[in-house]
Amino acid sequence: MRTVYALFVGIDDYPGAPLRGCVNDVRAAETWLRGRTGPEPRVRTLYDARATRAAVLAGLEEHLGRSGPGDTALLWFSGHGSQSPTSDPGEATGWSQALVCHDSLVPGGQPVLRDTELGALLDGIAARGTHVVAVLDCCHSGGATREYAEGPDGAAVRGVPWQSWWHTGSREGGGPGRPEGGRHVLLAACRPQELAHEKVIDGRTRGLFSHALLSALDGLGPTTTYGEAHALAHARVRVSGHVQHPELRGPEDGGFLSGEPMPASPFLLRHTAWGWEVNCGAAHGLRSAGAEFTLSGAAGERTVVVRDVRTESALVDPVDWQPTAEDEQVAHAVTPSALAFPPAVVTLSGEPAAVRLVAEAVAAVPALALEPDGPPGTEGALRLHVEAGYGRARVTGGAGYPVPDLPLRSPADAAGVTDCLAHIARWHHIRDLANPDPLLSSLVRITVEEASVGGLSHSADGEVVCAYTPDGREPQVRVGIHNFSGRQLWAVLLDLTDGYASSPHLFEGEFIGDGKVGWARRGQPVWLRLPPGRSTVRGASTRDWLKVIVAEDELNLAPFRLPAWSSAAPSGARLSPAPAGGGGLLRLIGAGAKDGRDAGGPACGAARWGTAQVVVRTQV
Repeated sequence: MRTVYALFVGIDDYPGAPLRGCVNDVRAAETWLRGRTGPEPRVRTLYDARATRAAVLAGLEEHLGRSGPGDTALLWFSGHGSQSPTSDPGEATGWSQALVCHDSLVPGGQPVLRDTELGALLDGIAARGTHVVAVLDCCHSGGATREYAEGPDGAAVRGVPWQSWWHTGSREGGGPGRPEGGRHVLLAACRPQELAHEKVIDGRTRGLFSHALLSALDGLGPTTTYGEAHALAHARVRVSGHVQHPELRGPEDGGFLSGEPMPASPFLLRHTAWGWEVNCGAAHGLRSAGAEFTLSGAAGERTVVVRDVRTESALVDPVDWQPTAEDEQVAHAVTPSALAFPPAVVTLSGEPAAVRLVAEAVAAVPALALEPDGPPGTEGALRLHVEAGYGRARVTGGAGYPVPDLPLRSPADAAGVTDCLAHIARWHHIRDLANPDPLLSSLVRITVEEASVGGLSHSADGEVVCAYTPDGREPQVRVGIHNFSGRQLWAVLLDLTDGYASSPHLFEGEFIGDGKVGWARRGQPVWLRLPPGRSTVRGASTRDWLKVIVAEDELNLAPFRLPAWSSAAPSGARLSPAPAGGGGLLRLIGAGAKDGRDAGGPACGAARWGTAQVVVRTQV
């Protein structure tokens, strides 16, 4: 059974800058943890004067460091955070964040615990097979890291100005590189540039984020995912009216405190200060009002319809059902059931009986439409071809590596063919996302620069060509995201491979300051290699589409995650709407589709988001 090692740090009694709700936060968190089923957690607490820099480091290294493979290590910090300018290229905002320990505010006292130092310690534990989670309720915590001032409603903020004695002997913003193979999950009270607030709630001073997160966990139950907990906590903090946006960095579908993947839809419906909201917006491909999302659950199938498309989300209204007060306390998994987005058009050829088998399967998948029966508006849509017959099907038309022939002897085989088609369609939807308004896109650029291994050149058609060395070593490059917009932007870098995979692992969503560069893998080299199974013979090659999506607010990353296509592990792309379907942007019906429903409406106006893309060819 999984053992949870927990380090709870709460500091109110700061010299010269006291707080009031931090110890309350971590005591409440400890009570919640001990109330869970399972083995008794192993807990260490550090309150007020006991929470020195040395004690916090010892708690991380000696206590959380005792965890092993299959265990969970939890750091919950509630106190002051701070930030300072930095020239470290790994800090895309141009600022370094830190946790303020108790003895850091004594003039000439101990240095703060910098984000890079903390991140390396946590990732070092994770690299040994432990699932590591950090919950940080302090100012600037979105940078992995409360000045006490009363607001008009009695709220206070948890942050202090940077002190001159906090600079250490290491390089500015530095610290050891993060080890490969392990990354911690971060639940932060706010964005790196923001302040976190505390106020009196139900008669006790509490951090807005800690209170919201624990309230969400109490209502969600033992199978809660990080995405669900964050979605509810975010909504509850935002209802307070303060400029504070909690952040999640880690897998949305990971089980809370376990990290184990949970069957989940990439989209969630929640109740916010603006009404009901789904975390799917224009930057995910949603184009207009009138689209629908479906909930499935004990209460039966329920639908919401989009009334307003924003960059990162959509405001929706329930259709023929009335949400209850209990509904407002839950994050509901939803699946797109009608989007104003053209399906991929499929043409069939080959042996008549096999063609009929595939045609029947395609008709059941709204992400696909048969030629010539595709609905109006499919001009310019992705066109795929299936050659069927003699017990096999060949799928062509996608931009990626050729798909091996698929078996076709039964309806189940035909369903596998449509799963492949829908998977390819989803990959193309992600790759081809673009804002019709090109303004922001023109102010963002991706660069691919030569590193220490391999050669780099440019082809006549604009591809970046990276070559293996003559002795067979894999090429390395540095990939930068440049922001020339005049304001800070949030960015994610997607690696779309020619195996029809999409992943944000190179740059998993961070803010980039104006005039700054966000470097993939925090400036470490990006290794390029042929996929497993492809021989590294002379002339062999593979392609990656590196696509950056930028916006003024964070985006839900779940719809951008797509495993490589494999007939041995179908993607589930053709499944009907259900929380376990994982369908992403898949249940798509164009205006005028054969069921007669108009999923369209006027196209949404220009949104404040953009994209940039480069193609990298790796060759031997």
